[in-house]
Amino acid sequence: MWPLTLPVRAFLRLPGSPWVTWAVFDPDWYRATYPEAAGLSDDAALAFYLDIGQSLSHSPNRWFDEVWHREAYPAIADAVAAGTFESCFDAYCQGGCLERDPHWLFDEGWYRARYADMAIERLAERGMANGYDQYLARGDAEGRSGHPLFDPATYRAATGLTEGGAYQDCLLRLESGAEEVRTSPLFDPVWYNAQYGEAVAAGGWLWGVEHFLRNPTPMAFDPNPWFSQPYYLARDPDRGAWVENGKHRDAYAHFLRHGIAESRSPSEPVDLTYYAGREDVRRDLDAGLAPDAFTHLLTIGLARGLPAARPPDPPASESQTRTLFRDQARLMALLNGRDPPRFDVDGAPDLSVIMVLHDQFDLTMRAVRSLRANHGGAIELILIDSGSSDETIAIQRYVPGAICLRFDQNIGFLKGCNAALTFASAPVVLYLNNDTDLAPGAIAAGMRRLASDPAIGAVGGMVVRSNGLLQEAGNIIWSDGTTQGYLRDASPLAPEANFVRGVDFCSGVFLMARRDLLNDLEGFDDDYAPAYYEETDLCVRIAQAGYRVVYDPAIVVHHLEYGSATSGRASEAEIGRSHQVFQRKQAAWLRNQPPRGTREVAARSTRSGRKRVLFLEDMVPLRTIGSGFVRSNDLLRTMAAMGYEVTVWPLNHSPFDLAAIHADIPDTVEVMRDGTRDTFEAFLTARGGLYDAIWIGRVHNIDSLRPVLDGMGANRPLLVLDTEAIASRREAPRAALEGQDFDMDAAVRHELRNAGICDKIVAVSEPEAEVLRALGLPDVTVIGHTRAVTPGPRPFAEREGMLFVGAIHRMDSPNYDSLCWFVDEVLPRIETVLTWRTRLTVVGYLGEGVNLDRFRAHPRVTLRGPVPDLAPVYDQHRLFVAPTRFAAGVPYKIHEAASFGLPVVATDLLTDQLGWTAGADLLSAGTSDPEAFAAQVLALYEDETLWGTLRENALERLRRENAREDYEAAVEAVLGPAVSGR
Repeated sequence: MWPLTLPVRAFLRLPGSPWVTWAVFDPDWYRATYPEAAGLSDDAALAFYLDIGQSLSHSPNRWFDEVWHREAYPAIADAVAAGTFESCFDAYCQGGCLERDPHWLFDEGWYRARYADMAIERLAERGMANGYDQYLARGDAEGRSGHPLFDPATYRAATGLTEGGAYQDCLLRLESGAEEVRTSPLFDPVWYNAQYGEAVAAGGWLWGVEHFLRNPTPMAFDPNPWFSQPYYLARDPDRGAWVENGKHRDAYAHFLRHGIAESRSPSEPVDLTYYAGREDVRRDLDAGLAPDAFTHLLTIGLARGLPAARPPDPPASESQTRTLFRDQARLMALLNGRDPPRFDVDGAPDLSVIMVLHDQFDLTMRAVRSLRANHGGAIELILIDSGSSDETIAIQRYVPGAICLRFDQNIGFLKGCNAALTFASAPVVLYLNNDTDLAPGAIAAGMRRLASDPAIGAVGGMVVRSNGLLQEAGNIIWSDGTTQGYLRDASPLAPEANFVRGVDFCSGVFLMARRDLLNDLEGFDDDYAPAYYEETDLCVRIAQAGYRVVYDPAIVVHHLEYGSATSGRASEAEIGRSHQVFQRKQAAWLRNQPPRGTREVAARSTRSGRKRVLFLEDMVPLRTIGSGFVRSNDLLRTMAAMGYEVTVWPLNHSPFDLAAIHADIPDTVEVMRDGTRDTFEAFLTARGGLYDAIWIGRVHNIDSLRPVLDGMGANRPLLVLDTEAIASRREAPRAALEGQDFDMDAAVRHELRNAGICDKIVAVSEPEAEVLRALGLPDVTVIGHTRAVTPGPRPFAEREGMLFVGAIHRMDSPNYDSLCWFVDEVLPRIETVLTWRTRLTVVGYLGEGVNLDRFRAHPRVTLRGPVPDLAPVYDQHRLFVAPTRFAAGVPYKIHEAASFGLPVVATDLLTDQLGWTAGADLLSAGTSDPEAFAAQVLALYEDETLWGTLRENALERLRRENAREDYEAAVEAVLGPAVSGR
């Protein structure tokens, strides 16, 4: 067997005398790659590599990547640093070639496992050192694949290569700087570069596949649109251990090695078990048209239009779901007799509920039970039996405490409601159909909305039919008097249905209004009797009286449409008659309504004169994810509170739960949570002319959006570029830390090259505004941070420990760098004085692929991750540390810490960005002086007087500089008044 333990000096040879293919020293390639060796002879170049080049992380040839090898095998890199080996290539020569990979595009273990003749014994019999030796000598030319993401046939088809080895040609093509071509059906370079092009370019990677296989945060990037790293790991947490312990680089590597064979799903849209089991797919696999089901999907299935997952079962028809709704009501019959819902009122009621009944006893009791379960307060239930002939006649027996009135004849919904209104004594009245089922919290949401603004006269909600689709999300009245339920047949989860807005009317299925207002208007107009259009007319008269009718999606009502009607045909006839009455009585008002055929999105809200703003950001700006998104969230809250109608469009993927979004974004803001950069142009076209302004968050977004914005022509709305932070001002100190030259002026000009197309520019601070003005950019306004002052009550003596709060979206982010610097360089110096009292708590959002394991076992560090309520955390700690070494903009985290009454020790960089006074508002030290930073921490940690002085000074500065009224004034200076004519 070939000896595999020789040092590099005995192994490496010039061309013509190598022992194995990868042990050849390529002097031409070496001289071209490393300027230090330029002009050396072949022998001198080899000697230079052996004596000096190895210490400089040089590779001996293009077939071995020394730099990558050190990144991929840190233990070997440590052994090199310790002097055990001269280089990673030396370690590879001395036995490592059987267990480690030489290059990021060759997988030794995968290659030997893939081909039966690559067993070690078979290789040794042929004098081959390892699989890579055979691959370079013969396998590449034979068309074999050396890596899951390098398929020779795919590469040859993409390049037209007909002779020679595909792998060797690929490395030559990569070195030449040629445009990337597809190397495997398992990696999509076009999609990848569209998704992550900025990261690829920023890292200086030549191709997307190189970035994917080499970047330091592999879990943050997906290889194609059909594989999701987070989804794959979430399906089986044990797979995460395979990644964390280094067994696999990322989730995709595990999937390719094991998951495909086990038919594990790679992403939500793909059910690999179903797909692999399809007869047509099995037939193709048996014929050798694809090696596995996933590759078949990517190369054959998608082109054929084969479904990647089992098609959903056809939905039940509405007839079936209506029957089920009635059956469920019937199942409650025993409860109705044995455990009746009580509506006794002791004292003044909170709410008067009016229900008009005509037979349908089971449906009525289901609705009544739903009402009682929905609200625990005092409900004055007024039931009008309008000529029933079933058990409804005895309804009072089943609803003790309710006010029950009976009419021998069917007087209809309208007259029944008006009769009941005379008995209503609560300040709020709810008209509620008896064929409904209220979702939890519906009553409370309606009462809360009504109480939120005295100008709101009536409130309605989301009405969902028995089939689970919308009946309405508010209603539109067209100029001809016809009406339309907005988003009928859409999903209740549709973003367009899930924000609060003023509407023309809400139906009487659930209509909550102020009793005094209803009395003033004398309830429903009798001209609409027996039913239909009465609530339409009432809402119009409410608006004419100066009140608003509001749709609130927090009110969800499940409705058996036409459940209480005698017949659908009879209902349609009544609607037609009432429509004519409505046209006649409201003719003057209808002239100001949009004509039928107008886009629904333009007519879904009442014409209030409010300005409409389209707010673009990288992601839905939740406060928990930091990194400027808190400021964007504050801007949204401010705009909503001022009365602007705002739509949020996230340009990148926003992996947030619906609950998280709705908990953190004002409920009057429309959040198009599924938006992407790719679908933005279609969205903007569909809503052309709707918006008065487009607010573009972050400079880099203007570059990708410019073609779309230019295409809007002269009629485009006001364009506002919110720079958030000028990235070049962050990169300058980063470059200084790395000892690199940086041309700030050139970088800023390049970064802002497209900003001039905007009408107004927003900067986060005056220094950044000056940079923008110096470039001649138009109308620059400063909008920094707003922060309410809510200092925690705990005194100095009852607090302990240091607090670090900061979102870490990537491993190369400023917050991660600052945390590493503080823990490695500053914390040990603090510990020499505080000893066991040294405690650092780390709080903040972590992006996909971010790993803080290096701190997990640290005895002085506690990792908390994201914390929903930060107030208790700030109140527990004695001081806040902000050790940021490179950043741009203004550090919100210092404003936040100070607002909670926690004094801060920050770097001079952040102190300058804030414009605060070191020694008065906070303590500060240089970014390159850990000793000074530690001294400032210790001074503040031990001195109660200093602590109190800094706390009060910072609070006063916030009160003076970050007041809400100033913030609102700055927003209005950019957008103009929220309501026209104000």
